Amino acid sequence: MRPAAARRGVPAAGSPFLRAADAASTARRTEAQGAVLMTLASLVIGASFVASSLLTRFPVWGGQAIRFTAAALVLAAVCGRRWRLVQTWSAGVWLRIAGLAVTGMLGYNVAIITAERTAEPAVPGAIVGCAPLAVALLSPLMQARSPAVRGLAAAGLVVLGTYVVQGFGRTDGSGLGWSAVALACEVAFTLLAASTLGLTGPLLASACASGVAGLLAGATAFAVEGTTWLRIPHTSEAAALAWQAVAATAIGFLCWCRGIDRLGTERSALFLGLIPLSAAATAPWSAPDISASPNSSAASWSPAALPSA
Repeated sequence: MRPAAARRGVPAAGSPFLRAADAASTARRTEAQGAVLMTLASLVIGASFVASSLLTRFPVWGGQAIRFTAAALVLAAVCGRRWRLVQTWSAGVWLRIAGLAVTGMLGYNVAIITAERTAEPAVPGAIVGCAPLAVALLSPLMQARSPAVRGLAAAGLVVLGTYVVQGFGRTDGSGLGWSAVALACEVAFTLLAASTLGLTGPLLASACASGVAGLLAGATAFAVEGTTWLRIPHTSEAAALAWQAVAATAIGFLCWCRGIDRLGTERSALFLGLIPLSAAATAPWSAPDISASPNSSAASWSPAALPSA
């Protein structure tokens, strides 16, 4: 006799139809989780542009050492017994972790802080907003396939929408140059993360990359800045460092890695367009006018200063 479910026209448990439906449902949940994680990470990272603007007078490398060491300790507490898996990693995996630390952590953040010495937070935010288009173009090429027209069009719309909503800000050549460095670091990190997270998992990758970044930044701080960074931060600097350590790194970086792990490189890169929007929305809380900074040049740059055709 057939099962009652089959007599009523309902597929029996374990049928190919139900297995396919379960797989599709799981895939949708995974994609939804990835979208939420990438949105949260992008908004937090965008808000960190304001925090970076409050650290322009704090020793750059020393600040990064404090920030990433604190983040590594927070993430290490969450890892628990997962630390045992680190013992099985090859030298190649550790090189990938070091690459994540150098590009997505140290290089990106040092570039942002340096750019904001002569640029408003919206400027690096807008330039980093070009990352979806760069990733949509480079990721397929690295896999020996042609970029999908649909993906390029979607990334282009994200970038265009970012500029329409946010616009630009005041800066000079140095601000533009360091913003471009930040863009290159963000793209490199996104592409590298896609091939690393499958080997390590998002949580361990985030914790270990933060630890490596803290060690590298600390060594560089002593070599470049001496002991000047071992001072007590001002209230605003302490608040900015705490935000960068806990929100932007421990939470934001982990959400970013988990989002990439769930969505893949090209689709997750589309969420980079939210970063400049978050930077623009939080810009009113940024540091005082950059034109008053002793590091800023007398002439600021803006699109309006370009000669018309």
